[in-house]
Amino acid sequence: MGGVGADDLYGALAPIYDDWQSSDGMIPFAEVVRAKLEPVLRGAAGPGPLAFLDVGCGTGTLLRGLRAQHPGWRLAGMDASAAMLGVAARKPRAGSIAWARGALAAPLPFARQFDVAGCFYDTLNHLDDDQALQRALSAIAAVVRPGGLLIFDVTNEDGFARWWRGRPAFRGQGWRMTMQMRFDVARQEGTADVEIVLGGGAPERFRLVERLFMRRTVAAALAAAGFVPVLEQRWAPFDGDDSGKTWWVTRRMP
Repeated sequence: MGGVGADDLYGALAPIYDDWQSSDGMIPFAEVVRAKLEPVLRGAAGPGPLAFLDVGCGTGTLLRGLRAQHPGWRLAGMDASAAMLGVAARKPRAGSIAWARGALAAPLPFARQFDVAGCFYDTLNHLDDDQALQRALSAIAAVVRPGGLLIFDVTNEDGFARWWRGRPAFRGQGWRMTMQMRFDVARQEGTADVEIVLGGGAPERFRLVERLFMRRTVAAALAAAGFVPVLEQRWAPFDGDDSGKTWWVTRRMP
């Protein structure tokens, strides 16, 4: 295979990621998230500029959308993929956003605290096990001020059953991508064998593995990290689809 890790996959995806997200008439997931997130962020804003961190920011679409609407906010993004961050940093208005590379289940590379942290598009489902989830939430807690918010989504059991199957295919100008998706109920694990072809080049093949974290596991990890749930909502990101995501709004205890 051309690569077996998520970092290898996202390195290959980086140059086509934004095109993929809007292919076949799709609305980029970051824009769907921003519409749902905006009212919560406005409510969390105090008298000074809001400080918001996007953990797993990818190519920065969410942060650039927020910057366009809120020029005075302090915005930062972190991702494990240098290639994805490279695309983000080259976009218009990217210079007013702080970008950092870091691993999710390790201490985050930020000295200052944020009013709100977000973690979207099943970023947390990429973690290997319950212990890694606990470490990730504790790492985020360390950079969220007391009383601040952590907002995130995870793919739930309905989402894995509905979306992690079959062989979806996508194509754009100069690229094509196919995914062989399957979900192992016993292992609570989704696997995608991904093939990407850029231009007339040879196919590159990768394997992506994501984990289903049941509600009780997420709730326990949040409590251990010092977060209290404010809202837990099963969510269908796109009209006519299943409620395959769970949207959490949590508050860090003082």
